[in-house]
Amino acid sequence: MADVLLQVLSNTDIDWMIATGQQEQVTAGTVLLTPCAETDSVYLILDGALSLMVPQSAAQPSLPQLPIPAVRERELLRLPPGEIVGEAPLLNSRFTASIRAAENSIMLAIPRQQLIAKLQQDIHFSAHFYKAVALILSERLRQMLSGAGQSESISDQPLKETAYTFGELRDSDVDWLLSVGRLRKVEPGTVLLQAGRPVDALYIVLDGLLQAAVPQIDANPLAICFECTKKLASTEKTVANLSRGELVGAIYFLDFRPTAMTVRCLKETLLLSIAQPELVNKLQQDMSFASRFYRVLALQLSSQLQVALGSLGCTQQAYCREQGLQDVEYDDEMNIEDLEQVSQGAMRFNWVLKRLGIM
Repeated sequence: MADVLLQVLSNTDIDWMIATGQQEQVTAGTVLLTPCAETDSVYLILDGALSLMVPQSAAQPSLPQLPIPAVRERELLRLPPGEIVGEAPLLNSRFTASIRAAENSIMLAIPRQQLIAKLQQDIHFSAHFYKAVALILSERLRQMLSGAGQSESISDQPLKETAYTFGELRDSDVDWLLSVGRLRKVEPGTVLLQAGRPVDALYIVLDGLLQAAVPQIDANPLAICFECTKKLASTEKTVANLSRGELVGAIYFLDFRPTAMTVRCLKETLLLSIAQPELVNKLQQDMSFASRFYRVLALQLSSQLQVALGSLGCTQQAYCREQGLQDVEYDDEMNIEDLEQVSQGAMRFNWVLKRLGIM
């Protein structure tokens, strides 16, 4: 993860983070983040390691009775130097697991409000930072999905996450996507993306339904790439169903690694296809578009990560020691800003369908 930051951030970005942040020594065993509390800082691990902790039992917790007993936890992932934690509030989300120091560590604590202001004011920094966060979350999700029995299916994403995609984009972004995109109709059973292979295009689902699955075989990426798709199908685990408004293949444009998932059409599906060279050039030449595109990826990855953690028992509890019932926010509750974002995104997506003559 240290390489990710050093490859993505510029010297100017790093200088600002050094000037704004403050180094903190964290002793082994210290709890840095808990599900029931927000932090005023976003943390970058400079040295040492943190543990991402989940409940010992993978069963979904029921509404607890008061008082809440201590939850026994186990380490799900070890977070090395270069990881960023505390980013969830930047992505309209709440972190639902615990983070504690696995060993004595050095953290760079960046005040959240100053970071938000920087992201709003500096397009270049914003593009670099959101790309780094998306890369980190993507690798975290890969590790979770590759672990045997680590998580159950994360299918059927909430509608609000789909609407967030178009809520984040501007009309000029959508105009560009429509100008370079090509409509593609795909028959049921068609393999759109195959695990282990490169991705030729970004796809936006206009109508229909696709299924994303990950191989559960112990093989190197090259072997998976050249394996028969029918044979792979019997070893795959479904992790998501993709429907209207969702992006397919977008993660490839973070680091251009072969996709970790196979995506198949479950029924006739209509897609808007944006060719890889077109999108790569746009991301390189238009930093404002790149900033919004990478933020959308970070938002989607954060959402998928929270759903995966939820399958392990990491959910927002209706009551916790530090909160009264009047302060509780439920898992599926949306605030006013969320509702506005969803409404704007839904209207923009409907506008896309009308422009394409689909509705």
